[in-house]
Amino acid sequence: MKKISSREWELIRNQLNRKPDNLIGISRECPFAKPAVIITLPYKKETGVFPTTFWLSCPYLVEEVSRLEDSGLIGKMTDKLQNDNQFRAEMEEAHQDYARRRMSLLQDKMKETVREEAPGILTVLQESGVGGIQDKEGIKCLHTHLADYLAGGKNPAGKIIRRLIKWPEECSRCENGGLNCE
Repeated sequence: MKKISSREWELIRNQLNRKPDNLIGISRECPFAKPAVIITLPYKKETGVFPTTFWLSCPYLVEEVSRLEDSGLIGKMTDKLQNDNQFRAEMEEAHQDYARRRMSLLQDKMKETVREEAPGILTVLQESGVGGIQDKEGIKCLHTHLADYLAGGKNPAGKIIRRLIKWPEECSRCENGGLNCE
């Protein structure tokens, strides 16, 4: 995980069009050294539970994944999940791995605080899958699966999505002189 400079903080704020919540690092950069996947802390007492750990911040990737969602890929992935036992097993493993990585971001003291003050939240953080998904019978958001995959997760849905997107070689929104991330 890369720490965030003040310049990168502002860049991420501009990429998201809002102040990022619970932001703690950058997991992946684009080929132009700009944030592409950011990492958020899964729980803060002030803001509560935040089970989506990895976020796409690169506008190009967000747009491309939205295009895939609009084309019906969520339904196709859900069908694959329901009909392909190997894909289903790999997705279950990806959900478990995501939950483990999410929990590893919390310090022991915070885990104990959550355990005492909000045991239901602790259960969500420990048991929900990619992006906080609790019903693991479907695919809800392709953005979270690609972010997980690009952050080093063994997410089979993210791997499929990655193959369908022309990135990083063609990340024209991040190039100087084009539509810029800044």
